Amino acid sequence: MILNRLALVAALSVAACDASTPVAILPTSQVSGFCAGGGPAIIVGDGITVGEGDGTDDDVCSGAIARRTFRFALCLCEDYQTSTPLTTDSFSSSAGPYNPAAPGKLGSVGVNSDVVSNADIDVHGSLWAGRVGAQVGKRLAVSGDMMYAGGISGGGSVVVGNDATVLGSIALGGELTVGGQLVMPAGTTVSANPQNATVTTGNPPVNQPCACGSDDLVDIKGFIEPHRDVNDNAAINLSRSALAGFTGKVELALPCGTYYLDTVDGNTDAELTLRAKGRVVLFVNGDMNLKGPLHVVLDPDAELDLFVGGLLQSIGPIDFGDPTRPSKARLYIGGSGTINLSGNSVLAGNLYAPLARLALSGGVELFGSLFLNTLTQAAPVTVHYDTDVLTADQGCPASTGACRTCLDCGGQACNTGTCGMCASSADCCAPLVCDTAVGACVQH
Repeated sequence: MILNRLALVAALSVAACDASTPVAILPTSQVSGFCAGGGPAIIVGDGITVGEGDGTDDDVCSGAIARRTFRFALCLCEDYQTSTPLTTDSFSSSAGPYNPAAPGKLGSVGVNSDVVSNADIDVHGSLWAGRVGAQVGKRLAVSGDMMYAGGISGGGSVVVGNDATVLGSIALGGELTVGGQLVMPAGTTVSANPQNATVTTGNPPVNQPCACGSDDLVDIKGFIEPHRDVNDNAAINLSRSALAGFTGKVELALPCGTYYLDTVDGNTDAELTLRAKGRVVLFVNGDMNLKGPLHVVLDPDAELDLFVGGLLQSIGPIDFGDPTRPSKARLYIGGSGTINLSGNSVLAGNLYAPLARLALSGGVELFGSLFLNTLTQAAPVTVHYDTDVLTADQGCPASTGACRTCLDCGGQACNTGTCGMCASSADCCAPLVCDTAVGACVQH
């Protein structure tokens, strides 16, 4: 058993989150019944995003943050360039573990800039690229819709199962197949061998799919700071500096509640196991910097939102979350730089690091989703998106304010401050498109 000077914390029972035996006094910012499973955590912040800040502290539901943030299996703020394969698909963890024999088709990919590939890309979902276009060296297969703000070129082939919008010319050495409608502006051309697509003239807008603008970034630091003094640390005798310069093997087990640490900094032989024994929100103001492995474990029925103001670094492998229910683990990183993930690491959760680059040194199978500035991969990458993250806001209080964008409406249209029906796909948050027959944003 991994124990050290935090043994008294590790000894706390998972029963601590039972409504009849509370062990922590929740901060006033917490929603009533949180430790009894009555709703996701309410955290204090100045709006959900930087742009919505009005100078006053607002209650923000962690489940709402997750739903608006993790809409893609992979979302990148900058270019995506790869010479090794990428595969994405989906499953619903509430219906059972991932089944490789029946991959779901909601594992969408969004790239705000260019896509340059010299390897197969297989997207079981939709593909959105918000600037310039793509260079396809091998095979690009998309089971749902494809939206490109530019043209597509290269010696490879493109196969789309549903509709495609391409706002530039297409010049491929291989095949072009579009199962639905192909929309392109007047004056553009198509060259492919063979070509199995009928072109319809049009020039609809293709918005950047990932919310990377300054007005849309999750305000990680803004959420962390108010919890420096408003937290449940005292209930379990947890010092804010408990993991500053720690040594050896340490397990920090947290019962239901909200906790705050100044930093997580391990010395040469340090190995950390962070265990959520109930519904937990942990705020780390600075970096998480370890010289050894990091294990983030969820007990049965546990849930974790981990906010890191700085960067995450570990010389050893990082094991995060549970592959059978990755929607229950969310990691938000506010720092810039590079996050290194070795080939023997396991990521089974949802990672938000819009200012950072994730570097994968080996072939990786991920469960959950990635929202990054950039991704570099040295071997094939597979992402199994858990669609249950889209229902993480169940139990959150209903929003009472006016919407600013479709992000405030669960991806549906925001019409002059009110969530409502869509008139075109431009009203929807990618990867959703407008079903004009019913006025709702849907995913194919």
